[in-house]
Amino acid sequence: MMKKDKVVQLMHEKQQKATDEEISQETGIKLNDVRKILYKLHNFNLATYRRIRDDSTGWFTYFWKINKERIYDLIKSRKKLVLEKLKERLEYEKSKMFFYCPNDGDTRLTFEEAMESSFRCPKCGSMLQHFDNSEIIKVLEKKIKELEEEINSTSK
Repeated sequence: MMKKDKVVQLMHEKQQKATDEEISQETGIKLNDVRKILYKLHNFNLATYRRIRDDSTGWFTYFWKINKERIYDLIKSRKKLVLEKLKERLEYEKSKMFFYCPNDGDTRLTFEEAMESSFRCPKCGSMLQHFDNSEIIKVLEKKIKELEEEINSTSK
């Protein structure tokens, strides 16, 4: 588990504010690293803090808390971004005809690209064959549906 994951997990489990020293002791992560992680989370508004000054020493103690609502909002916005990309890819897959090289498994060309190369593989010169992308389309449609359901279920 990465350091930042440990910090977030601990703060989530505590359900209350914790100092950077407490987090460091409970996770075994160096105090400096804990502070870096907390400041990064704060920059994304994923963590908030309350600062209290010790009158005798003049030092500040920071009490940190995870901003759960912001985390959920961030996850939802990321899911929406992924959904948009999947829809773009689905449209691309549906609107194009593809060809591939049977000798070179990683060469896949659109009809236009295949036509430019006289339907020969640009790497090895073999004749290109039609590529059936119906499975890719099915998987994309399934993932889009799942993601839409996830997004809609969290907004209720």
